[in-house]
Amino acid sequence: MRLPKFHGCLLAFLAVTLPISAQTNAPAAANPAPAQRPPPPGIAMLRDVVFGKGGAQDLHATLAYPKNPTGPLPALIHIHGGGWAKGDYNHDDIIHWARAGYFTASIEYRLDGVAKWPAQIQDCKCAVRWLRANAAQYNVDLNRIGVIGESAGGHLVACLGTMADVKEYEGDGGYPGVSSAVQAVVDFYGPTDFITTNMDSSGAAPVVVGLFGVPRVQNPDLWKSGSPVAYVKAGDPPMLLVHGDSDTTVPLEQSIVFDAALTKAGVPHEFVIVKNAGHGLFPSPPGAKIDPDRPVVNQTVLDFLAKYLGPVVPVKP
Repeated sequence: MRLPKFHGCLLAFLAVTLPISAQTNAPAAANPAPAQRPPPPGIAMLRDVVFGKGGAQDLHATLAYPKNPTGPLPALIHIHGGGWAKGDYNHDDIIHWARAGYFTASIEYRLDGVAKWPAQIQDCKCAVRWLRANAAQYNVDLNRIGVIGESAGGHLVACLGTMADVKEYEGDGGYPGVSSAVQAVVDFYGPTDFITTNMDSSGAAPVVVGLFGVPRVQNPDLWKSGSPVAYVKAGDPPMLLVHGDSDTTVPLEQSIVFDAALTKAGVPHEFVIVKNAGHGLFPSPPGAKIDPDRPVVNQTVLDFLAKYLGPVVPVKP
């Protein structure tokens, strides 16, 4: 649940170790975002692809993928942060994942100014169904779909990992009957437990109220319904949790509680606590040395995805 100043922080963080190479022409965007770059050689991009409906509005995605894969690609759906109130799907940082060998889609979901919970998870599930239903068109392996998100996006990928069987969260955005299950989840500092009081009293409390529309005390069942920790069960997909130990926006306790629930249920997972890191994994206090550092965190993510989504062929610069 990132505040506006953290927009793009995870992908920017990972970009440090996955630099962009030379540039070529790319398809023009219908509504171009600032500072869009042509993709590097070997990478294709499509912008503003409509994947479904969120209420009355179209939902869009930005796609980046290797141009000449040797076979069906594993897929990675990126879900942006922004406190469920801000953030944008239409940016170029997903090029880094395409260069790593993944078909990558950065997706739009309804923000809380448009619709309250559970609209957000319904839109994310629609994106998974769309990708699985169109796997042949995009040369994607429909059995190798992972999700990655930070903050509010981390919350939503944890929801995808734990709420696959919650039918009322499927929504009616398109592709009914197609599975919204995913095969791997990477959750960067996402809130997972709105049942406890720390998200009701932390600095992020007003942002969480924006998601649900009411304070927790007025409707605790609604807040619980958005808590991934309440849905954890055996058979959930493997998950990687990454969280800074100095995060004052989404307290580390959120991931500690989620880790314990995953362990109890026997869900394969990894939990990386980044020392001296605040929200967005920025050094806290400023200038402190974070541990593990950026290259190690990035490699941990790539190793996790390769382990559970299978081998990839990186695009050579």
